[in-house]
Amino acid sequence: MDRIRRIYRDGRKLARLALKKRVDLPREFQIEVTNRCNLDCDMCPRLTLLKVPEVDMTQETFDAVLGRMDAPESVTLTGWGEPLMHPRLFEYIDAIKAKHPDCAVGFTTNGHLLAPGMVKKILSRPVSRVNVSLEELPWENALAAPPEPPEDARRGNPMKGGDNRVARDGHPTPPKVVDHLKHFLAERNALAARGEPAPEIRLQVVLFPDSAETVQRLVDFGADLGFQAINVVRLDVRGRPDLTRPEPEEERQLIALARARAKARGIPLGSVNDHGWALRLGSHNDRFCMRLDNYVYVDVAGNVAPCCLLRGHHLGNLREQTLGEVWNSAEFKRFYGPGIHPACEGCDAFMHGYHHETTGKAGTSPVTQGSVS
Repeated sequence: MDRIRRIYRDGRKLARLALKKRVDLPREFQIEVTNRCNLDCDMCPRLTLLKVPEVDMTQETFDAVLGRMDAPESVTLTGWGEPLMHPRLFEYIDAIKAKHPDCAVGFTTNGHLLAPGMVKKILSRPVSRVNVSLEELPWENALAAPPEPPEDARRGNPMKGGDNRVARDGHPTPPKVVDHLKHFLAERNALAARGEPAPEIRLQVVLFPDSAETVQRLVDFGADLGFQAINVVRLDVRGRPDLTRPEPEEERQLIALARARAKARGIPLGSVNDHGWALRLGSHNDRFCMRLDNYVYVDVAGNVAPCCLLRGHHLGNLREQTLGEVWNSAEFKRFYGPGIHPACEGCDAFMHGYHHETTGKAGTSPVTQGSVS
């Protein structure tokens, strides 16, 4: 049933993009339940660039946001932190499903807190999807010390978790995380084998230069553990000149390589930057962002932004205004065109090509956002 709903929603999105229309009210919500995190990965701009407050969304704010949502189709409870750190996360999931039973609810995690007790809580609820972000290959020897960071790693940015090392290229994968994921996938897949409801668990991987071997091994890792799908995403390096991403042709090669490996291993692989010809045509060859027709981002204080990458661009607040008042404001409508909004200049996070490929110039505008979470 979830798959049928997804196909139906994707079809409607393609039609909206083709006709350059946005919905009357958004049905897809990303809610920033917390910005606290147990890690401090070197690539993450939440403290260095975004300077987000390390706080949880309060019950009062959550209740206000939930009361404003109108027939949501999907809610992702993830901001610039680790959602499993919020003490009321599961209460929030229960509340959303109680009010909107058909809504798909999910979140993204770094996997470090997926101990058996946490897994039991997740699988006892109607969670639709869980994304697990990993970019680093699993450490192979459980008794070995974690790998040392490269010499140019920022020394003042240690992980806050158990292993005091910098995760230069993304979310670290020590043996405990591998054990957590094996248990999580085994329990989830056992539920599915019995015909009981079970969430889709995706492995999410950010692409880095010269990572062909890493990407292929992560695809194998996902297939071996029993993930339902793999999602590869683009690194946003605006505001972080010390980090690099693959050149456009290398990115296309990495996605093709990952897709071929995934096909051989029998696991679906997707990328928002390579949806295929239909959505490329629907987005008018990257002239329309595929995010802005049906989606809002809500921060811990109830502020509404047009995108997870524009967290600081407040267009209203759901503690004080209705969803319609925010969504139908002239300022919000401006984000959908005509033309590219100045705040979106240089962004290609949800595009097929890189910004400079379609505009002839590199995207180096000031940024109040960071990588896709």
